[in-house]
Amino acid sequence: MRVPGVTELLRNLGCLIAFLTRIPVSCHDVREAARGYPLVPLVGLLEGIIVAATMHVAPEPGVAAALALILHLLVTGGLHLDGFADYSDAMGAGARGETAARIMKDPRRGGFALAYTIVLLVAKYAGFEAVWRSPLVVVASYIAAAEAMYTVSALLPAPGYRGLGWLFRNLGVSRRGIAINLVIYASAALATVLLEARRVLAALTAGAAMSLLVARDARLRLGYASGDVLGFAYETVHTAALLVAALLEARL
Repeated sequence: MRVPGVTELLRNLGCLIAFLTRIPVSCHDVREAARGYPLVPLVGLLEGIIVAATMHVAPEPGVAAALALILHLLVTGGLHLDGFADYSDAMGAGARGETAARIMKDPRRGGFALAYTIVLLVAKYAGFEAVWRSPLVVVASYIAAAEAMYTVSALLPAPGYRGLGWLFRNLGVSRRGIAINLVIYASAALATVLLEARRVLAALTAGAAMSLLVARDARLRLGYASGDVLGFAYETVHTAALLVAALLEARL
């Protein structure tokens, strides 16, 4: 098996950043992005640093949370939020199998998508507000969210059609890819845990637990991990990580 060099890995990472964020990177090859999928915790690390740095200059928690929410949408481009809304429609309707897939592919937004998305954004704002003085928690929440997508992809089969979920699952998830991903994730997680142990560990643990719950629901509902499932995993895990860390902070 051919082992990619450092230059190729960096190019794959650049393409992955360009695909998953609105950070200007001169690469628009989605197949290269899919090959860089194991490096996705680094994308979360970058997103977290950008949002945490912006929050740090805010004069008070409400402003910090508002800025963080705006940056969250600007940095991700709403990519994951779109998947969250699509999957929420199927979840709210209690649909499974082909019915769920059909609902998710419908370009129209249903009432469940609207309601779930509003609740998500309110919860996310509350989480940001509560941890506004804990930048490492914010960074950890993004690492957990990014890793959640890879975890769900690794735990579930690829879709039966050639969409983004299929591409990233087939080009980015392999024994070698999983090994690389675990090393990258463990390194990023350990760096944040060593600097702020309790709340960061709580955020990462909550993120891992929520990843497994999303994977279980997607297996029962669809049987595979589509792009919408991955977007749902990202947004749900990110919010859960913030809220669990916020609850711990309130008890300290």
